[in-house]
Amino acid sequence: MTFQHAQHAAIKVCALLLAASALPAPALNTGFEAGRSYAIAAGPLSQKLALFAATAGISIVYAPESVRNKCSPGLEGNFPLTEAFARLLRGTGLESVEKAERGYLLRGIGPALAPASPYIYETPAAAIRPPE
Repeated sequence: MTFQHAQHAAIKVCALLLAASALPAPALNTGFEAGRSYAIAAGPLSQKLALFAATAGISIVYAPESVRNKCSPGLEGNFPLTEAFARLLRGTGLESVEKAERGYLLRGIGPALAPASPYIYETPAAAIRPPE
């Protein structure tokens, strides 16, 4: 390979690298979840879950009896989704488990998981089903 051929090849490589750098880069998953602002007052858990799902753009699946007579302490401020969910559920004995992209299942904390129910409540966003 002559010097002229090597120089020509180097120019082609540089041109390819320059062209590739102009392409849009895919979003990197840095492990950092951007926060969102929430203003949800304390109150009945079923109502607050519906408001939270609409605000966060997620679906939540749970057995109605798992939230009956439970209250949420509410949520005020800017939080990443997982932290916001945990704060909303604080003191209820429930936790959220991600089952699909933007889809969550509520279950009891500890050995006694949420009771089985033939009736499943789904928030208005895209629905998911718990595993059988």
